[in-house]
Order: sequence, then C-alpha cells, then structure tokens
Amino acid sequence: MNYSPILIIIILVAALIFYRQIISMFKPIRGKGTRIIATLFLLTPGYALIMNPNADVTPTEVTVALLIGCVFSIPLIFTTSYERREDGMIYVKKSLAFVVIFLLLFAMRWTIRGIIDMDSDSRMLLFFVTACSYLIPWKVSSYFKFRKVYVSK
Repeated sequence: MNYSPILIIIILVAALIFYRQIISMFKPIRGKGTRIIATLFLLTPGYALIMNPNADVTPTEVTVALLIGCVFSIPLIFTTSYERREDGMIYVKKSLAFVVIFLLLFAMRWTIRGIIDMDSDSRMLLFFVTACSYLIPWKVSSYFKFRKVYVSK
C-alpha cells in the first residue's frame, strides 16, 4: 500500500491524541482545560488536503463524510468524562469502553479507506473531513465537560 507523508502524519496525530487521552486517565490535567482544545491544532497539516486541486469530490460525498464523522463522535463524547479525585486534581475517568471505541473507529476508518475505490487525493480529503467532523465535536464537548468539573470545586 502506498503511504503518503500526509497519511503518516494523520496516523501519528491519531496516535498522539489517543496517547494523551490514556495518559490523562493516570495523570491530572493541568490548567483550565485549554490543552484539550489545543490538540485540535494537530489537525492543521491536514488542512492542505482541503485545498488540494487534485481532489475531485462532490458536495454530496463531503456531506456524507461529515455525517459519518458526526456519528463517530457520539460514542467518543459519551465515553469521555472527567472526575475530581482524592488529591483534588481532575482526571479523565478510566474507561475501557473509550479505548475500545477509539481503536474500533480508527480500524473502521482504515478498513473503509481500503474499500473505497477512488483516487488517493479524493479519498484522503474525505477521510480528513471525517476525522475533523468527529474529533472537533468530541474535543469541544470534552472541554465543556472538563470545565463543568473544574468550576464545581
């Protein structure tokens, strides 16, 4: 399979987001939660895909990718929550369901990527749109969940 540099970046970003989420189950989250939103800046290299003139996608395909991403965000939103522990610090609640769902979603995207028959530029664009449309709602809702626990000292 041909791995372009942008695909490798996407895999690394997904791995980093997953790693940081798992670490947050064991180490407290510092600050006021802005780091939760800041991880979305890791998506910025992928925005070059949107401007790619070689990607030939229809508005319907982009809409379907957005809807699939929004559906993917729902289980992530429901399995991510925060708690204040005995030490007074805020942690991500330990959740095996989150780990399984995150890995399952990544595996589903990877499998579907191999099935879809279109040029690689268009496919990469659609999968970036899908990733953004589940990561952005998940991270924004996570931020608000964190702030709710943070404010209720």
